[in-house]
Amino acid sequence: MRLWLLQFILQILLIRISSSDGALKSLVQQLNQEQAFDYALIIENSDIRLIELLWDLPIPVIQINKETTTVNYELQVNHKRNLLSIACVHDEEDQVLLDLIRLNLKMLNTQPLLIIVDKVYDHSIMETLLKWSWQHRLLNVLIIFKNFEETGLIYSYSPFPVLQFVERRLDNEVPTRIVKPRLDDLNGYQLPIVVGGSTPRLIVRRQTNGHLVYAGLVGHLMSCFEQKYNCHLVQPRELNESSIPPAREVIGAVRNGSVEFALAASLPSLPITGFMYPFELLSWCLMMPVPAQVPQSELYAKVFNLSAFLLTLAAMIVISMTLSVALRLHGFRVHLAQFLLHDACFRGVLGQTFSEPFRPPILVRAIYLQICVLGILITSWYNSYYSTYVTSPPRLPPFTSYESILNSKTKVVVWTPEYQVLLQYTETIVKYSSIFKFISNYEVFLQLRDSFNTEYGYMMPLEKWNLITEQQKVFSSPLFTLQENLCFYHTIPIAFPIIDNSVFREPFERLISEITAMGLLEHWKRMAFTEMIEAGKLSLLDLGKPKVFRPMQLQDLEYVWFVGGSMFTLAFVVLLLELIWQFIRNIIERKSNKNV
Repeated sequence: MRLWLLQFILQILLIRISSSDGALKSLVQQLNQEQAFDYALIIENSDIRLIELLWDLPIPVIQINKETTTVNYELQVNHKRNLLSIACVHDEEDQVLLDLIRLNLKMLNTQPLLIIVDKVYDHSIMETLLKWSWQHRLLNVLIIFKNFEETGLIYSYSPFPVLQFVERRLDNEVPTRIVKPRLDDLNGYQLPIVVGGSTPRLIVRRQTNGHLVYAGLVGHLMSCFEQKYNCHLVQPRELNESSIPPAREVIGAVRNGSVEFALAASLPSLPITGFMYPFELLSWCLMMPVPAQVPQSELYAKVFNLSAFLLTLAAMIVISMTLSVALRLHGFRVHLAQFLLHDACFRGVLGQTFSEPFRPPILVRAIYLQICVLGILITSWYNSYYSTYVTSPPRLPPFTSYESILNSKTKVVVWTPEYQVLLQYTETIVKYSSIFKFISNYEVFLQLRDSFNTEYGYMMPLEKWNLITEQQKVFSSPLFTLQENLCFYHTIPIAFPIIDNSVFREPFERLISEITAMGLLEHWKRMAFTEMIEAGKLSLLDLGKPKVFRPMQLQDLEYVWFVGGSMFTLAFVVLLLELIWQFIRNIIERKSNKNV
C-alpha cells in the first residue's frame, strides 16, 4: 500500500514538472518563432531545467552568473543583437541581479527579456519590475511567476502614449504575437527632443498666428518622423527663432537625460559615443575673398617692370652719348652732363618738344629721328598698357595655399568650439593657427560670416558653400571663392546626439536610411535656398561691387606725387648746395681782392 502511494505521488510530481516545462517551453519556442534568435542569454540561472529546455532549441546559449556583477561583456560589440535574454529573479529587491541585467543589456534594450520570478504572482513585484524596466529603457520585458504553469499569465508593459501594464494569457491553440513591435506606432507619444544649429540645415520662421514652422533638412526630418511613427516631437522650452542655439550647446540636454535626442547636426567628438550613425560626410574648407583689384596708384608702376625700365634707361643713355659725341664732332657746345642724359633725348622719349641746332648735319638729324621714333613707341606702349589697366584692372594674387594666407594680412574667422572639435580629427591645422581669428560667441560668428565681409576669410562646410554659391549668382561680381586645395578636413562625420541606450535610435536611423535611399536628403538640401528666402533668412540684394565710372582721385596719384616730391626735394637740395657754394665762392673772392 505504501509503495503504491509513493508511486502515485511521484507520478503527480512528474506531471506537474512536465506541465511546467511544457508551458515554459511553449513560451520560449513561440518567442523563437517570432524573432528567430541567434543565441540565448541566461542571467543567474538557478534551475538546471532551463538550460535543458534551451538545449532543445538550435541556438547557442550564454550564461552570466551573479558573481560577475561589475563585468560588462559588451554583447552588442562581440555578438549579434538578435538574442533572447532570460533572467531568474527572486524578488524586486534583488538589486545585484538587476544591476547585472542593466549593465549587460542597456545597449540591447529593444530585444526581448524574459524575467522569471521565483515566487507566486505578486502585483507589487510585477509593478516594481516593470517600472524599473522602463526607467532603464528595457522595452520588451516579459515577466512570468512561479505559478506560470497554472495561470499561463505573461506580464509586460506599453509605454506609449502613457505607461500601462499588460496582462496576457499564453494560448497555444490561438497563438498571438507575444513581442509586439511597439516602436512602429507610438500612439501620439510626446517625445522630448531639442533642436539647434544654423542655416541651411535648420530654418525656423514664425507664422502670423504665432506657430513656428520648421524647414530645412531638420524641419523636414521632424515632420517625417512624426508622421511615420505617429508621435509628437516636443521641446522642453519653446524655441526662439531669432536666437537658435548652436548644435554644440544642445548636446548637454541629451547627456543629462532631459531629452531623448537632439536634432542638431554636430561634429562628434572622438571617440564617437552618444551619437547616431552619421548621416553625412562633409569637408571643411576655407572660403576666401576674391582678390581685390590692384590699386589705381600702382597702375603706373605696373606698366613698366624693372627689366623694361632698365632697358629703356640704357637705350636713352646710349642715344644721349651718341648724340653728344656727334654734336661735339660737328663743333657744337655740349655740357658734360649731357653725355649721360641729353635734354633732347629725355624730352623726345617722353613725347615732348625739344630744340635742335640750326641746320644740323645728317648724322645728328638721324639721331633726332631715332629719338622721335623711340618716343612714339614708348608713349604709345605706355598709354595702351595703362588704358588697358584702367578699363580692366588686374587683381592681386589669389590665395592658392595656406602659406599665401599666412603671408597676407587676411584672417580666417572660425568659431572656437568648432575648431577645438576639428583638432581631434587631425592636428595639421595647428601650424597654421596664426591665420585664424577665433570667435567664441556664436551669434557674432554667424553675423560676421553672413555679412559677406571681405576683410576676412571663413571656415565652413561645403554644404554652406553651395548655398553661398547660389546667392552669389545674383551679385554683379562674386565676393568669395573656394578652392579644393584649401580644405583642411575631408569626410568629417555629421550626426545627431542621442542618449546611448535610447529605444528610439533604431527607428530614427531606419528613417534616415530610407529617406537617403529615396533621395529626399539631397532634395531637401536643394530646397534650402528657396526656403531661406521664404523665411526671410536670405536676401537677394546685390552685395557685389559693380563696375561704375570712377573719376581720378588724389590717392590715385600717390606714386606720382611721391616721385614729384622726391625730385622737387632733390632740386631744392641742389639749389641749396649751389647757393652755399656761391656764397663760399664770394667770400673767397673778397678775401683774395683784399690781399691784392
